Amino acid sequence: MHITTTHLLNIEQANGINMEGHLLVLDALVKETNNPDNTRSVILQHILPTTVEYIEKVNSIYPVELIIAITYSADQETVELLRSRGYEVVIPKDIDDMLNNTWKLVVEKLESSDKPLIIQEVGGYFADWTEKLGEYPHFKGCVEDTNNGLWRYQAAANNKPLSVPVISMADTPLKHVEDALIGDACVYSLEKVMRSQMSSIIAGLRCGVVGWGHIGKSVAAAFVGRHADVSIYDINPIVDMLAYAQGYSPVPLAKLLNVSDIIMGCSGRRSIRVADLNDLKNGIILCSASSKNIEFDLEGFAQLCDIEDITIGDIGKCAIQKYTVRKTQKFFYVLKQGTPINFLDKPLQGAILDCTCSELFVCMQELASKSHNPGIISLTENLQVTVAKKWLKTYPDVFKTKDAEKDKVYFYPESWYWE
Repeated sequence: MHITTTHLLNIEQANGINMEGHLLVLDALVKETNNPDNTRSVILQHILPTTVEYIEKVNSIYPVELIIAITYSADQETVELLRSRGYEVVIPKDIDDMLNNTWKLVVEKLESSDKPLIIQEVGGYFADWTEKLGEYPHFKGCVEDTNNGLWRYQAAANNKPLSVPVISMADTPLKHVEDALIGDACVYSLEKVMRSQMSSIIAGLRCGVVGWGHIGKSVAAAFVGRHADVSIYDINPIVDMLAYAQGYSPVPLAKLLNVSDIIMGCSGRRSIRVADLNDLKNGIILCSASSKNIEFDLEGFAQLCDIEDITIGDIGKCAIQKYTVRKTQKFFYVLKQGTPINFLDKPLQGAILDCTCSELFVCMQELASKSHNPGIISLTENLQVTVAKKWLKTYPDVFKTKDAEKDKVYFYPESWYWE
C-alpha cells in the first residue's frame, strides 16, 4: 500500500505520545471513586520510578498504610523518595522472608486500627496466610496481579479453603495486553546486557523459550524480531502443537538446552532442574521472564558447581554469574540471579502501564465497595470493559471525537443486539 505524507501525518495525529507518561485513565477512575468507610490499603509491589504515581493515586482514595517492596525489584532511590513523602516502606531480606513474614506486618496494621483494610499484591505472598488475615472482620481481602500469585492462591485453596476473598486479574484479556509486551521488554533488557557487558548481540544466535504462554509468545516474537533462530518448549503438548502451527519449532527440552545459546525461562515454574545440567550447551546464557527467581534451581546448581561473580563492584550493571560444573568443567551463565531480566529497565510505561494500574485499581474498588465470599474471584468482564472504554477515550485520538462517542464500542455489550 502506498502511504502518503498526509496519511503519515494523520497517523501521528491519531496516536500521539504521552511524553510525561502520566496515568491518565487511572486518574479518571480515581476522580470518580469515593471511600465512605475509610478503607485503607497495603501495597506489595515492584518499587520502581514508574510505581510512584500509582501509589500516590491509590493513596488519595485508599490511604496506603504500608508498602512492601519486592526484594529483587526495589529501586533504592524510589524507596527513599516514597519514604520522604511519608510512606512506610519495608524491604524484606529475601523471597523466603516475603513468603513467611510479610503477613505479620499486615496483622500489625489490622491490630492498630479497626478501619477496613485491603491488600494489593504481586506474587501470592499472602496465599498461605489467609486464615490468619481472615481472623480480622475488617480485612476485606486481596487483589492479586500475576499468574504466579494466582497459582499460589490456587495451591493454598487445594489444601484448605481460603479464608478471605482474593480478586485475580492474572488471566484477564486486559492483563494479556501487558503480557504481550513483557516479552519485548525482557528481550530489550537482555540485549542491553549482551551489548554492554558481553560484547554480543542477539542476531544470529539460537534462542530457546521455555514456556509458551502469553509472555513466552511475546518473548519468542521479540527474539524473531531481532533475527534470532528461535525454538520453544512447553510441557503442555497442545501448546507445542500451537507453536508448531505458528512456526516456532517446538523441540524436546534436552535438545533445546543442548543447542541454544540463550534460554529465556517463561514458564512461571521450575523450568531448568539439576537433572537438566548435563543437557546445557557449554557457555549457554540463562535468563528469566518470570515474576520471581523460580525458573532455575540455583540452590541445586550451587551444590554441583563453582560460582564466579563476573560483575563484582560494577554498580548499575546486571549481575552475571558463571557456573562451572565441577565434574565436567562445563560452564554456563545466569543473569540477574535468575530474577526477571526486564526489571533492569522500566519494563512497562505509558498507555500500557496505565491500563495495568487501572485494572488493579478497579479490583481494589470492587473489594472496597462490596462484600465478597472467601475464595478466588476473577475480575468480571464489565469492570474490564469500563477500563477499556476509558482507555480508548484517552489514548487513540480517533476515539475521542464527537462522532466516535456514538460508536458501538462505547455501548458494548448492549450494542451486540442493535438492529
